[in-house]
Amino acid sequence: MKLYSTLGRTFVASVALLVLGGLLSLAAVPTNQPLSKDDVTLLLLGSSPSAKIIQMVEQRGVDFQMSPELAKKFHDQGASDDLIDALQKAGNKAAAKASAPAPTPPPAPSAAAAPSAPPAPEPSLGGKPNAPDAPEPRAVEAPPAAPVTPNAPSSSEPVLHTRKSADSAAAPAASAPSPAPAAPSMASSSAPDTHEPAKKESSPAVSGISSAPGLKDPDAAGIQHIIHEFAAKEKVFREARNNYTYHQINKVQELGAENEVVGTYEQEWDILYDDSGKRIEKVTYAPLNTLKGLIVTQEDIEGFRNIQPFVLTTDELPEYDIKYLGHVKVDQITAYVFSIRPKEIEKNRQYFQGVVWVDDQDLQIVKSEGKQVPNAKIKHGQENLFPRFTTWREQVDGKFWFPTYTMADDTLYFEGGPPIHMKEVVRYTDYKQFKSRVRIMTVESIDRPKDQTTPAATPPKK
Repeated sequence: MKLYSTLGRTFVASVALLVLGGLLSLAAVPTNQPLSKDDVTLLLLGSSPSAKIIQMVEQRGVDFQMSPELAKKFHDQGASDDLIDALQKAGNKAAAKASAPAPTPPPAPSAAAAPSAPPAPEPSLGGKPNAPDAPEPRAVEAPPAAPVTPNAPSSSEPVLHTRKSADSAAAPAASAPSPAPAAPSMASSSAPDTHEPAKKESSPAVSGISSAPGLKDPDAAGIQHIIHEFAAKEKVFREARNNYTYHQINKVQELGAENEVVGTYEQEWDILYDDSGKRIEKVTYAPLNTLKGLIVTQEDIEGFRNIQPFVLTTDELPEYDIKYLGHVKVDQITAYVFSIRPKEIEKNRQYFQGVVWVDDQDLQIVKSEGKQVPNAKIKHGQENLFPRFTTWREQVDGKFWFPTYTMADDTLYFEGGPPIHMKEVVRYTDYKQFKSRVRIMTVESIDRPKDQTTPAATPPKK
């Protein structure tokens, strides 16, 4: 998204003074006091080197524990993987220290050993005895060992349903997946995280995010096998999607100070493919664009097409650093979680950076959360910023997990103007099998229903 116009440098100076003031106040904190989440955020906003922050974390420790959401937040603010690991270790150390049993007070001397009993404390003005000189030690209650229960998604959120196969019609009714709930509107609250992996003992295969109890982590060789398997299936998935037509709704809303809608951009497309597999987009609905402070750029349109319905095939694997994070339960399924970051940013190219969930049975990506990178500065000093989004997939025909819903609820901070709160929803509906010349050899063949006719391809306009 791009800002319509620049507003001078007053706002920039104010932000710079705010960050500088925060850093100065952070420097004034006693060096023996642990770092808070806000302290780490201020250091990252002040562009402090990761090595320097790691040194402070090791010297002072932290007063919080890392979570998947916090790790992603720090990543987005520029934290390196080494810094995330250091924060994870410091948080575990602080938790272990807090849960350690309190020291046992020394036994009182026996009556035979004491020459005389100490005088009784004098009553205080409140009618209670004064406190003794040495405070009585208190036992520190250890945190419960029970795992953290994942957050239950609200009725309006997309849910990753129980897997179904092509032969699911013969399965008992009790095992059939529940129907997908209605998707929330743009004016609804942001999509909350669908899980919070419970804490477990550290494993050499896991860094930054803990796996859920009862779910085993694969070894290093197993992780590489999973990565290559899901990447191979993603390549098949991309080819399979060329055998389907579908309808795509793209909607962006700009919100005001009271979260009221002040402007809307919306387009709907019919996505068709000709016999050669060439993509054809037909705009079916495009009301007047009423956005006030935002401009939907060509890079945003490209994000609607390729980044938000993120696909990571075998061909793209060399372009990304992929890190295993854990084995978790999300909604009604269990999945492996991977961090995805581009190794290098090539000019005039857009990438995905974030986290993906890979179904641990089908070994297909079922959910992705992250953002389109890099943000770019374009002519006249304007910026092109992209929101953080979450994309859910749903099984189609019992074989492939196709993207069905994308949601973003984010605030874009422009250097040349005020921050803008925006929401975005992309829906993918009406998947229908379409006969094309693309033939898929590595999965079960996809047969077109007998009563389905092939729609005529719409020729591109000149």
